[in-house]
Order: sequence, then C-alpha cells, then structure tokens
Amino acid sequence: MAELDILVVEDDDLQRKALFGKLTAWGYATQACDSLVDARRHLAKQRCDLMLLDMRLPDGDGLDFLRERKSAGVGEECIVMMTAFADVTTAVAAIKEGAYDYLPKPFEDEQLRKILRNAGDRTDLSRRVANLSRLTLGEGFEVWQFDDMIGAEGLRDIFEKAQRLAAFPDTTVLVLGESGTGKGMLAKAIHKLSPRADKPFVDINCSAIPAQLIESEIFGYEKGAFTDAKNGKPGLLEIAHGGTAFLDEIGDMELNLQGKLLKVIEDKAFRRLGSARTTSVDVRIVAATSRDLPAMVREGTFREDLYYRLSVVPITMPPLREHPESILPLAEYYLRHFSREIRRDIQGFDPDAGEAMMRYKWPGNIRELRNAVERGAILTAGNTIGARDLALTQDARQAPAAATDEESFSPMTLAEAEKRLIRSVLSSVDGNKNKAADILAVHRTTLYKKIAEYGLG
Repeated sequence: MAELDILVVEDDDLQRKALFGKLTAWGYATQACDSLVDARRHLAKQRCDLMLLDMRLPDGDGLDFLRERKSAGVGEECIVMMTAFADVTTAVAAIKEGAYDYLPKPFEDEQLRKILRNAGDRTDLSRRVANLSRLTLGEGFEVWQFDDMIGAEGLRDIFEKAQRLAAFPDTTVLVLGESGTGKGMLAKAIHKLSPRADKPFVDINCSAIPAQLIESEIFGYEKGAFTDAKNGKPGLLEIAHGGTAFLDEIGDMELNLQGKLLKVIEDKAFRRLGSARTTSVDVRIVAATSRDLPAMVREGTFREDLYYRLSVVPITMPPLREHPESILPLAEYYLRHFSREIRRDIQGFDPDAGEAMMRYKWPGNIRELRNAVERGAILTAGNTIGARDLALTQDARQAPAAATDEESFSPMTLAEAEKRLIRSVLSSVDGNKNKAADILAVHRTTLYKKIAEYGLG
C-alpha cells in the first residue's frame, strides 16, 4: 500500500465520518473537513497527496474550488470529485478542469480502493522524478540538491543528466571519477528516482570480494559446484532481479567474468556456477570505476565490447578541486547534519577554517571533506570549528588535536597528540573502530596497530 496523506472534504456528517473511519482503518493518514473554508485553512498549513472533494458544499461548489487550486498553481494533489449527481457532463467538466478522477455516490469499497491504488502509483512516481531543487544554506550559500546529493552550479548539469537517465530503467550507465567523488551516491539516486525504485539496489564492490569468490558471489552456484557447496545459492544479480545492480570498481573485474557480465547485459541471462541451466534476470546495470577504462582496453585488460556496452551513457563525477565553489556549501551542509547527529550546537566555521578548506587540495574528494567536518564537529571545544579541528594534512594523524575542556593538547610530542586524537575519536563513536578509521582518514589496519601501540584497546 502506497503512503498517502488524504484530505476528505464532505459536509454530510455521517458520510464524512464513515469515509474517515474507512480510510483510517485501511492505514491511510487521513484528515477531514466539512467546508471549503476549513479545507483552505488546512491546506495553508499542510499539504496532502489526495483530496476526496464533495461537489456540493454549503459555502461553495467543489468544481469552482478545483479551478481555484489549479489556476493558483498550488493544486499539486490528486483531486477526486465526489457527487450524488453522477451525470456524464459533470464528470467530463471535472476531468477537464484537472480532477484526477470522479467518484459517484454511493460507491463500493473496490471503486475507492482502485482510485487509491492508482493515486498511490502516481504519487510514488512524482516523488521519484521530482525536479532538482535549489537550497540556500547558511552564509548565503546556494546549492543544487539531487536526492541525497548536493553541489554548487558546476554539478547541476550532471544532476540533470542523471535525472533524465533515471526515467529509462533499462539503460546501462557508467559512472567515472576519482575515489570519493560520489559515484555510489549517484548510482543510488538514479535507482531511487527510477521505475525500479521499489525493487532491490544491490551494491557489488568488485575490488572488495576476493578473486576466488567473486564469480560465485555475483552469479551464484549450484549444490556440488565446488567442495564447500553443500547447497545452491543465488548470486547477487539474482537478488537484484527487477532492480539495479551497482558494479563498483568494475575495472577490477577479471577478464573471464567480464564475458559473463556482457551476456547479462545483452541477453538478460547467465548460468550459475556448476549449472547447465540458463537463469533469466531483469536488472539494470550501473557500473563505476576510478580507473582509465580506455587505457585498459588498449592494454587488453578490459574487454572492448563490454566497455562500449557499459558506456552507453557515461557520467563523469569531477574531483572536488575542479568545483571548489562546492567546498564551503558542502562543509556547511555536512556540519548541519553532524551537529544534529552528535547533538551539539555548532554554529559554523571560523575564517581560518574556511581559508584552510579552500586552500586544501582534497585528494579524497567529497568523502574526505565529509570526514573532516565530522572530525571537526567532534573535536572542537567551542561552538565553531577552526582549522586546527579539521586536521587538514595528507595524513590526519600528523595534525595536532584540538584542545578540550579537560586537557590541553599543547605542548606535547607528536606521539602524544596522536594518541589523544585517537582516544578522543574512539570515545566519540563509542569505540567503533571502523567509523573512527573513516573519521581519521586512515586505513583500519593502521588504526588497529596504533590502538595496540598506545594501549587504547
């Protein structure tokens, strides 16, 4: 059942209460009004997805109210006209004026359920293909938002291209760009805004799965296909059936698997490991890589035919250093997020922090910026973040940590500063070493060694 906010506008007490009770029992969020004055007052404060509007009301005509909503450009909701005067002329007039549907009284439950299902499908689609929106953040920064992604004007064309692609659920997409530029987020946005949104999004990292396991993980296997195959198992492509398979770091996929992937794209079919039977799958492929695929094609390490099938519509996510106008708005956006998450009232960045962020080259791109802001929000002792809190060095461990109310971080040796920084971050994330490693911008193995070295475990 689609989630719908419904407004019933009906002056007959018994009919209004009966309809309200029925819709509520079916699980819909429902409000009810007995006049157009009450409906206008309600809609001024709260939107709705679907309005069940009586044609004859004590303070006006429902059809005139429909025209009023549409002409004012505020009638985004689906409006269904209800009337006891079930004549064709009235129905045609309502539809021409922009009504979504027409419901003659008395009506059966199934008639109402059908309208609710159709309105729900339409509402879901409109939510998925929502236009890009311009946001104004603190300090007057303006950015474009696409699903959960934001960026300054330089990313608008990319967002618009991805939005258009989302409407074509069978088109293969190749997302290129350095690590940390947002390739995975773009892939998720394309899926969420597509007709496949209610089906699975399966993230397959081709560089993270061990070489000896990747074929069985992606394509699945039959019982007895290898020594430990006690039972058959569906692969990740089967799990993604109906939805989207995101093949991250596709450039790391071995040549023999590239041929099987090409068959999936061209024939929508493959064979599980150890099976003679063909498995059909309906899945959209979105692939991403930080590697130079044309160079790999020339070297013979990536199939040319697969490259051209993947790059039907390529999108390149630029490194952060190529759209520096996004740095401060992104930092402001992430600061708002982390301030809420860690329950601290942090007002912003001091001028030194802003200058430091603009000077920094951001080799880790947006991911590194996000981590730096989270680190600064945790470590700052005041209500603003300074350059020292961000620890913007190529290796975050080399930066002196911010002072706290309990202890001073200066003067001290580099090792002591490093130890205190690690201890502070671990404490802020309740000992979660994986998250601490992300915040500190170091590999998990490096962090584990430092924890052991400083006796912080």
